[in-house]
Amino acid sequence: MRLSLSILLSMISLYCFGITDLEVESWQEDLEFYSRNLSEKHIDLYHTISRQSFNEEVTQLKGSLSSLTKNQLLIELMRLTHKIGDGHTSFPLWGANLKSFPIQLKVFKGELYVIKTTKDFKHLLGAKLDKINDMNAEEIYRLFSQLTPFSENKYSTQVRAAQYIPKAELLNGLGVINDTFQARFTFTIGKELIEQQLEPSHSNEYTAELTYLNNSIFSIEEKLNENLWFGSLNDKKVVYFKFRRYTSISKMKSLGEDLLSFINKNKSNKLIIDLRENYGGDFFVGLKLAQLLVLADSLDWKSGVYVLIDNATFSAAMSNAAQFSQLLNAKLVGEPTGAKPSGYQDMGQFILPNSNLEVTFSKRLYHFNRDNKDALYPNVHIKVSIDDYISKNDPQLKWILNDICLH
Repeated sequence: MRLSLSILLSMISLYCFGITDLEVESWQEDLEFYSRNLSEKHIDLYHTISRQSFNEEVTQLKGSLSSLTKNQLLIELMRLTHKIGDGHTSFPLWGANLKSFPIQLKVFKGELYVIKTTKDFKHLLGAKLDKINDMNAEEIYRLFSQLTPFSENKYSTQVRAAQYIPKAELLNGLGVINDTFQARFTFTIGKELIEQQLEPSHSNEYTAELTYLNNSIFSIEEKLNENLWFGSLNDKKVVYFKFRRYTSISKMKSLGEDLLSFINKNKSNKLIIDLRENYGGDFFVGLKLAQLLVLADSLDWKSGVYVLIDNATFSAAMSNAAQFSQLLNAKLVGEPTGAKPSGYQDMGQFILPNSNLEVTFSKRLYHFNRDNKDALYPNVHIKVSIDDYISKNDPQLKWILNDICLH
């Protein structure tokens, strides 16, 4: 059945069209603003890309504006900002109001799997992505790995590239899908190869989800929100602190004081701090928690404090994990962090005056570890598989609980 012209046009993003002469002037102003503000505000803009190379790329982009679509321009700005080479300097497309296909992806052993989707496509949970239209998933990942924001090492690149791949405008800007945004996705489910026609939307509700995180064995003692609470096992000797998002210092002080009181009252001797899937915030909030916890005399300070980390442990969460390993003598368990322990942090941002798109930049250089490794590595490295997601098996937490039983 042929689509009417009006319906077809409604399916096409405004970003698919070429840039008009008037818009060229506006974008040139934005690029000048982009270049000047990054140079002025970033603590060390040219730590990876040279000043000459950066200025040449900005000049080249200005000169090519009339030959680009808006989606292609977004790609080029993401690519250029990515070359600056630190996870807090990015062009994240906040405010761009992009459409997404109804899947969220995660990398396992170099392959992309569906871990979230809408109720209509629940059958795709756990499916491996093979192709979008005629391009292999491996090549699509390679393209996105060269431009996705907040990518500081290979681990955060895996996290961020998988998150951005379903963005329709970006797939279009890279030439993976055409201007109608109709796309044929090929998946492997078990041993079966299936094709699924998907359409993007501004308002997908991801109600179907896979997760390996399983902290339901702990009874919640106090809860600030779903991402910040503490609980314990039945005998109250093992305490678990869910630290997936940051809050204010005052709220952390209050929650931390209650946690300390609980530990002292029950003579708890084991503590698990879970920093997995924590993208960061203000690391002084985490230090406030540590300041209180060092007063817990009943804890086994020799071998009874554990911190869970993963590839999404980023920015302040990585910083706090490094600090906890020192201040609390904590054993790090899980997977390498998505941020470097010695690098650029403390994110600032500014808005381009015409497009109203945001640019982020690093304001500080911190050294939480002097070994210049590309990540904070766990003392005990335990990988998670897609099978763990499907069966809701948390091998990292299980390892800690087994270790506690042995001691």
